[in-house]
Amino acid sequence: MHRLGGTKLRSGGRMGFDPESQVSVLYVEDDWETRVNLAEIIGVLFPCVSLLLAEDGAGGVKLFKQHRPDIVITDINIPVTSGLKMATEIKAINPATEIIALTAYSNTSYLMEAIEVGINHYLLKPVDFKQINDVLGKALASVRAARLIAAQHEVILDLNAALAQYAANLECANQELQAFSYTAAHDLRSPLANISGNAQLLLETRASMLDEDGVAFLEVINGEAHNMKVLIGALLKFSLCSQKYAQKKPTNLTKVAQEICDNLLSQEPQRQVFFAIAEGISGFCDPDLLRIALGNLLGNAWKFTAKKLQAHIEFGTINQENDLVFFVRDNGAGFDMRESAKLFAPFQRLHSDDDFDGLGIGLATAAKIIHRHGGRIWAEGEKGEGATFYFTL
Repeated sequence: MHRLGGTKLRSGGRMGFDPESQVSVLYVEDDWETRVNLAEIIGVLFPCVSLLLAEDGAGGVKLFKQHRPDIVITDINIPVTSGLKMATEIKAINPATEIIALTAYSNTSYLMEAIEVGINHYLLKPVDFKQINDVLGKALASVRAARLIAAQHEVILDLNAALAQYAANLECANQELQAFSYTAAHDLRSPLANISGNAQLLLETRASMLDEDGVAFLEVINGEAHNMKVLIGALLKFSLCSQKYAQKKPTNLTKVAQEICDNLLSQEPQRQVFFAIAEGISGFCDPDLLRIALGNLLGNAWKFTAKKLQAHIEFGTINQENDLVFFVRDNGAGFDMRESAKLFAPFQRLHSDDDFDGLGIGLATAAKIIHRHGGRIWAEGEKGEGATFYFTL
């Protein structure tokens, strides 16, 4: 009696099956000697394979339902249920099963029916050593490739689920932070107005009763209350910009920029500023949000060119790596590139209040709007030589 790996071959038996690492093969053959011989050849050629043996089609279907092997090798002419009928039932259960059909007859009708059933390989008996090595090797490679793809798919699904959860947590945290910023700023306005109002009332009605220091103290209180009011307004504006959903449409940004520049000139008509606004600039964006972003960028350039006798502010576009890049450039105070990371952080300033006033919220708001459009923003500059702010949409 033939043995494989020291295990006796038995009809309907299983040999050395390891579902974690091995590829399982169901071999259906009614001739006992042929079944044993081919099983031994498979065991020699492919020691990683675990074999299920059946002697007829009904037994083959039963074993397949119980163990779901990866590959099926079957004779066409087997009793009870034919090999083709068995293959049809197996493909209905799992279409991905690799099926190798064996027959002693090179019958065209058998071949055509095998193709219709979905049999993967068709070999003529007697099957030689090389044939089974080539065909079963291909089937094993196909099974392992499918397993690898399935494993990679599972990894991708797990990563996507983790990223989705991370994004949801981040969005929740952002919403809570925005809600807190809005609520805190909104609720501070009323008591601050009371402080400012009472300080002003004291100055107007009781100034004569106070000494010089007392009046000075009240003026400090009033001035700081005003500064806090401006800060709260900026915080509210930043919070509202963060919450607004970007409703994009084609927008004439040349027109928007020109209107912003005209407004700046009307506020300080005595300033000598040359604006270079390129014609024909448009973008697919939320017009209201981009007006705020451009207003902050051009306003930033306006502020930091205040000490220049010949101030120059430019708005234009360049093509960079197949992307349209918008820019606002000025010849103002500039900045140290080593501190560029602070530019778009809220309430971070690179210049002192003595040189330029501000709260450090304008560029942060512009960055928030650009990011809400799915774009990016960055800056280049040199201290005393001006700055250029770039952004994409």
